[in-house]
Amino acid sequence: WISGTQFETWKHTQLVLDAVPGRGSGFSLENPTGRRFLSRARMFDAAEQEALAAFPPRTGADLEE
Repeated sequence: WISGTQFETWKHTQLVLDAVPGRGSGFSLENPTGRRFLSRARMFDAAEQEALAAFPPRTGADLEE
């Protein structure tokens, strides 16, 4: 979940949070597992952006209605 203003900034980007082998920089969940978090991002291409436009994201405001 991200806020509406964050979504406006990141809506053209696919964000992936992954767990991979290795040592992290001290995040509490990483230490005992031998895995670390890795974030990746890429911009959606034009065709993906067009397809995504057909399905606008739901927001907290939608749930209040």
